[in-house]
Amino acid sequence: MLGATQFARHLASIGVTDVTALRDYHVEAFIATLPRYRCRQAYWMRQVAGTRAAHHVIQYLRRIGATPPEPRPVLPYSWVLDEWTASLGQHRGLAPASVDVYRRGVEPFLQALGADATADHLVALTAERVHAYVERYAAPLARATRKNLVIVMRSFLRFAFSRGYLAHDLENVVPRVPCFSQDRLPRGPKWADVAKLLTTVDRSTTHGRRDFAMLLILITYGVRRSQLVDLRLDDLDWRASTLRMPASKRGRRVVVPITAAVGDALVAYLRDARPTTVSRSIFLSMDPPFRPLAAASVYNVVSEAFRRAKIPTPHRGSHAIRHAWATRALAQGQRLKTIADLLGHRSLESTRIYAKVDVTQLRTVALPWPVAEVR
Repeated sequence: MLGATQFARHLASIGVTDVTALRDYHVEAFIATLPRYRCRQAYWMRQVAGTRAAHHVIQYLRRIGATPPEPRPVLPYSWVLDEWTASLGQHRGLAPASVDVYRRGVEPFLQALGADATADHLVALTAERVHAYVERYAAPLARATRKNLVIVMRSFLRFAFSRGYLAHDLENVVPRVPCFSQDRLPRGPKWADVAKLLTTVDRSTTHGRRDFAMLLILITYGVRRSQLVDLRLDDLDWRASTLRMPASKRGRRVVVPITAAVGDALVAYLRDARPTTVSRSIFLSMDPPFRPLAAASVYNVVSEAFRRAKIPTPHRGSHAIRHAWATRALAQGQRLKTIADLLGHRSLESTRIYAKVDVTQLRTVALPWPVAEVR
């Protein structure tokens, strides 16, 4: 509430008293006035409460229709970027979140082209310019991120040539990043350490009850954070003691039994901690206007639990829990197909990586070490 009050006072000071006149640049101007803090001696950021509150206020006003939506700017490259991203969803069947990843991967390239990204000039794009951009932009990136950049760039160039927007096929100009299937082990915490996450939560608070229920669902079912935030009250079937997990990445919905521990945690949260709102989403932010929880907030909750538990692991997000869950399920003798169904994988290849960490099963196929004869 303090941040929203600060934002309201700022708007009054600059003469904006009609919510229909509120725009995004008013939010940015307000954030620019907030004090900055040094985070872990690494980077600076503005006051969190004021920044979040300003964004929440304008989003809430737009959701109820009090403030008009911000007009989308017409950019020199919108004509081809919008057509390409639309084709990704319609013809390739990519999920909206994946389409957004592709858009963010190619948009900096089109921005770098500037006026040459228009319909009249894009046709003259050269291989040298594409290659120079990829080399410069990919240099500081990690291998996986470079691989993603190559994938989206090649996809865009292939599309642009097929539609006649490029004079030459430039797809192969983008150098491939050497990555081999199943060349790495899943990097996650040990299952014995995962249970420690639950001990870091203070369940006497409303935030704690919500966070405990979230962590317990992630640990019990190994779901993605996107599935967690998409859970709705209608997905709970108390009579049948089942929970319907939303589909993720064009996968399938999965119906799982509600364990006694998960049921108790959900009841404690829904009855005593969940804000009163018309939203049907199960997990909400604890600050007005009580929006459905964002996926980034799930990462913050999980990573903070890892930090407090002092668990040594290279990754501290919900996917680390998912890795530990799958590894444990395989070690318990579950079939790969069963694990793939529970994880929502469309292909067994996505699940096969966990077979490499099942040491017990691997020992059964190991050949005996040759022993040299002693003469």
